[in-house]
Amino acid sequence: MLVVGSAQSGCQIAEDLLAGGRRVVLATSPVGRVPFRHRGRETIEWLAETGFMDQRPGDLPDPSVMRAAMPIIAPGRGLSLGALARAGAALAGGPVAVDGERVAFDGSLAANVAAGDAFAARARAMVDEVIRRRGLDAPSAEPDEHDLPVDLDRPASLDLLAQEVGGVVWCTGFTGDFSWLDPALVGADGRPRHADGAASSPGLWYLGLRWLRRRCSGILLGFPGDAATVADAVRAHLGG
Repeated sequence: MLVVGSAQSGCQIAEDLLAGGRRVVLATSPVGRVPFRHRGRETIEWLAETGFMDQRPGDLPDPSVMRAAMPIIAPGRGLSLGALARAGAALAGGPVAVDGERVAFDGSLAANVAAGDAFAARARAMVDEVIRRRGLDAPSAEPDEHDLPVDLDRPASLDLLAQEVGGVVWCTGFTGDFSWLDPALVGADGRPRHADGAASSPGLWYLGLRWLRRRCSGILLGFPGDAATVADAVRAHLGG
């Protein structure tokens, strides 16, 4: 199987295919990864305490962060390109051309692996700073297998027929279709215009959008707070 895209879905699908005994080629992309544990706790718990998950769009020095893929994290365990390679996946760069049955890849594999490692290092640094600033008694950082070097002997191309690739799984992201909305409510990027979930049209609110109010808005961690804010706004609008 050829899996295209190595963010959350691509990596988890590749992991499932490998566990099922399939041969997997993973065409990678530059995506951060979150270490599962750091200094005695799940990293995501630490990051929630640092305020990282509560960052608002206006807090970001670079708004393009809002278009980046969600960092890789798997429930109950770590996940990385290195772990997938050690489990048997053949890593490649991004696909750039298809000629008949042959798919050509670019030379981005090393940079894509480095992007994941760099994000993991930043996440750990944020946690370490919170521990230092608060004077917390936290254990030292434990070794993480996901930091081990990755074999970057990438294939420049793949012959789907010769390698008996039976399917291609495209994991290249998705967006909502908001074409049904009044064009005046949609920005140039095709996403609804809003302020903390409230549309410019009175009586219309949104929920579940990425970066609706905070970094965590698009995941279960952020939904309860966003829902409460919208519910309060609806109640006020109705005179309750």
